[in-house]
Amino acid sequence: GHEPPQSSGQRIIGFASMWVMADEAHITNIAVRQSYQRQGIGELLLILTIDLATELKTNLVTLEVRVSNLPAQNLYSKHGFVQTGLRHGYYTDNREDALLMSTASITLASFQAQFQELKRAHTRKYGEIAKSLTGTLFR
Repeated sequence: GHEPPQSSGQRIIGFASMWVMADEAHITNIAVRQSYQRQGIGELLLILTIDLATELKTNLVTLEVRVSNLPAQNLYSKHGFVQTGLRHGYYTDNREDALLMSTASITLASFQAQFQELKRAHTRKYGEIAKSLTGTLFR
């Protein structure tokens, strides 16, 4: 028989997911384990997602966010997302509304210049957090 996989003691502390259709990237999830929040991990996941969207030559990035999730809305706004719509009753657990947010074209030099500065600021504040997370960054 096959032996079950052994736990390495590692645990998932956060993840991001995104789909791409035509020239649009849509972030479907960014989540960070509660005990690891406020340490720059969510912002790092957002940065990596926008980097991947850029690498895949998409034009813009969209997402939905709970109307009650002000910290996430502030993070997305900081990274150039603006509210473009409202989805009533979007979340099935409590029928909460979602804000639809989108970037301008991520191919614009002005967007990329601001994005690169935000990446540098994140590294200055949190250090090379991506390098300190072991076995982490999968695509």
